Amino acid sequence: MPIAIALEPISVISNKRNLEFNNFEKVPSHNRNLKVTSIQRNNKKARIFKPLNGPKLSKRALEIQNEEFLLSKGIIIVRNNKYHPETNPNGIINLGTAENKLNNVEILSKINDPKISTVTPEQLLYGPNPGSDRLREEIAKLLNRHFNPKVFLSKENICVGNGCGPLLNLCGEVLFDAGDAFLVPGPFYGGFEADIKYGARVYPVPVQHEKDDCLKVSEEALEEALRNSSRPVKGIIIANPNNPFGRCYSAEQLLLFCNFAKSHGLFVICDEIYGLSTWNDIVTENIEEGKTIEDYECHCDQCQHSKSIKRIESDIDGQSNKFTSIFSLDLPDPENTHGLWGFSKDFCLNGLRIGVTISYSKTVMAAIQKICFLTCIPTNIDNILVNILSDEKWTDEFILNNNRKLFKSYNHLTNSLNVHGIPYVKGDSGFFIYIDLHQAGLDEYDLWMKLLEGGLYISPSQAFFSKDSYEERNWFRICFAVEQAELDLSLDRLYKVLDTLKH
Repeated sequence: MPIAIALEPISVISNKRNLEFNNFEKVPSHNRNLKVTSIQRNNKKARIFKPLNGPKLSKRALEIQNEEFLLSKGIIIVRNNKYHPETNPNGIINLGTAENKLNNVEILSKINDPKISTVTPEQLLYGPNPGSDRLREEIAKLLNRHFNPKVFLSKENICVGNGCGPLLNLCGEVLFDAGDAFLVPGPFYGGFEADIKYGARVYPVPVQHEKDDCLKVSEEALEEALRNSSRPVKGIIIANPNNPFGRCYSAEQLLLFCNFAKSHGLFVICDEIYGLSTWNDIVTENIEEGKTIEDYECHCDQCQHSKSIKRIESDIDGQSNKFTSIFSLDLPDPENTHGLWGFSKDFCLNGLRIGVTISYSKTVMAAIQKICFLTCIPTNIDNILVNILSDEKWTDEFILNNNRKLFKSYNHLTNSLNVHGIPYVKGDSGFFIYIDLHQAGLDEYDLWMKLLEGGLYISPSQAFFSKDSYEERNWFRICFAVEQAELDLSLDRLYKVLDTLKH
């Protein structure tokens, strides 16, 4: 859900601590450029603010302009020098944006089938704002099959919109008041901040995980964050599977979040956008007859020579857990537990912009649907999704094969990292892992710039609002859902930058 995708490429100059947007004039956050004039009206003085120069902007827009969003900076640099194997082989390879490119042939073949994508006269008209009944029914059936909710979902529990980012903002509009805050285990997906703060003006309050487990959060840590917040906290937002760690919370941890929320009058929003990309679970549970789990690993020459090399373990690995949808639990407060899911990740459809809000609360759903005309999807996309999901055999095979590809690509990546002595948090879900680049001996931002100069874009920990500490900085999220040749070239560039810094 990166908001940076919506930005147009502009000329960018990078330096040690700043990227200047040449097409824009910096607007100060204070009001020195405003002139206060007194006028007489009905014998009462009124104060009118008149800008001396330039276009008028709201306080909200001025605040947003002055806020730094690192993911946007990175993607703008990449867009100005995007890698292409033929037309720009020396361009920057993007392994920072969470996109799955492993299934382009399969998904394009399905979408471009005339039986799937034919536009009818009805689709030239406006469709239902929350998505058609048929689409919401098909989504409910899909999630019932794979997420095993305690209470089966129906179309009444589903609202479809143009991406999980806009839908999270929609949740912000109906569940929070402007200026409120939410607890979020950190480091956390950087889009959460932009998605809900830029529109709804709701602010994150990071919660520290345990030192030895990146996905273990104690009740004491939640209490401390709640107590120390300078803003009224109304909810908890979590990502499961987690982003940036690429692994899942335990059922016990999810219930801890939910019970804490209920005891403090908070609600929970659980983003499960990678819920069908839980490749370790899905591949392990679907081993074909006569095969073992090793048969699904990468067997290229490079991996054959390196698979015996042991991994350098991370200090924050903690316990590995199977994926548990929050809706499969015996929820203490189901009316105040809401979810997000979408097609961008699990169906490799980032560009089509389709997200889903899930809630058992009729009151919350009614409020969301009241304003979801702001986020409705095109009717032809609605129809395409109906035609795909109604073919359950194809859909379930696609999910399985996608996870086998992710499993193999993860195996190939980690074999390579093991050879080069790079620690990482062991993954089991999503398209990315968190790697430790302390060995570079460089400030994180400076290292990020060096990697970009070396032709590789991966996401630094500061993009996930890591603590400003030695332990949490100099970690990077690297995506692996790309073809093997591109992944190998990316890794060669990474190792070359690290070798240069050592010498």
